[in-house]
Amino acid sequence: YSTIDPQLQETAESVINSELVKFDKIYAKRGLKPQAALVAMNPKNGHVLAMVGGRDYAESQHNRATDARRQPGSTFKPFVYAAALENGKLPTSVAIDQPTAFSYGRKPYKPANYNNAYAMREITLKTALAKSSNVVAVETALEVGLGPVVRAAEKFGLSRPPAYPSVALGAGEATPLEMAAAYAAFVNEGKLVKPAFVARILSGEGNVVFESKNENVRVVSPQTAYMITDMLGAAVERGSARTAFGALGEQVVFVGKTGSSKDGWFVGYTPNLVCAVWIGFDEGNQDI
Repeated sequence: YSTIDPQLQETAESVINSELVKFDKIYAKRGLKPQAALVAMNPKNGHVLAMVGGRDYAESQHNRATDARRQPGSTFKPFVYAAALENGKLPTSVAIDQPTAFSYGRKPYKPANYNNAYAMREITLKTALAKSSNVVAVETALEVGLGPVVRAAEKFGLSRPPAYPSVALGAGEATPLEMAAAYAAFVNEGKLVKPAFVARILSGEGNVVFESKNENVRVVSPQTAYMITDMLGAAVERGSARTAFGALGEQVVFVGKTGSSKDGWFVGYTPNLVCAVWIGFDEGNQDI
C-alpha cells in the first residue's frame, strides 16, 4: 500500500503542468525548457502524499523531487533562525537592516538584499525572516556561530552545508524531498520524521509483512518550532510570500517561505500538510 493520495497526486500534477505552460511561454524565445518538482507529505508520520519529479516521465525518468540537489536559497533561513532561537535569541530580537560588510577571512563579505532594498533601521528577526533580509540572516548566523547553524541543518536532515557566511543564504544543497521533511519538523512540534513511500505490505494471506513506523526525533524545542511557524506566517501575510496570501481561501491558514538562487522555491505548510515546490533548469547554470 503506497502512501500516495490519488486526489492530491492528481492535483499536484495538474498544478505543475499548468504552471510549466506559463513558464514555457516566457522562456521559449531563449530556447529554454524549465523543469519543476513537488513533494507533499504528512508532517506527523512522514507519509509522502504526492510527488512530481518533472514535467514528463516519458521524456525524462530523472526524479527531481528526490535526486536534484540544488541551492535552496532563502528557504534555508528558517534553520538559521531556529539555531538562533535555540541559542537564546527571540523573534523580537533586533538587528540593523542596512548594507554591511562582515569581516570574515581575508575579504569582507558583503551580502545584498533583494533589489538592494533595506529598512535602514533596526528590525526584529521576525520581520527579517518575513522580508527575507539577507543582511540580517548573515548577521544572525555569524552572531550565533556558523557551527551551530551547520549542525542545525544536519539535525533537520539536510546535507552538511559549507561553514561560510553564505550558508545563511542557502549556499548548501538540498532536494525538494529533504526540504519538505525538514520543514515538517516545525509542524511536528520540533520533531523530525523520515519520509515514507510505503504505508504497509500484506502477504497473500493478508498478514502484515511491513508497516511504516516513524521514530520522531527531536531537533528543536516545541517553543522554537512554534516561533518559527509564527515567523513564517508573517512571511505569507506581509513578507516575501505575500502574493500567496489567501490562495487557499479564507478558511485555510498556511505559512511558508520563498527562496531563490538560480532556481525558484517555495516551502509551506498547514497543520496537516507540508509542501515543497522547486522550479529551475536541469543544467543548473541558468537563472529562472
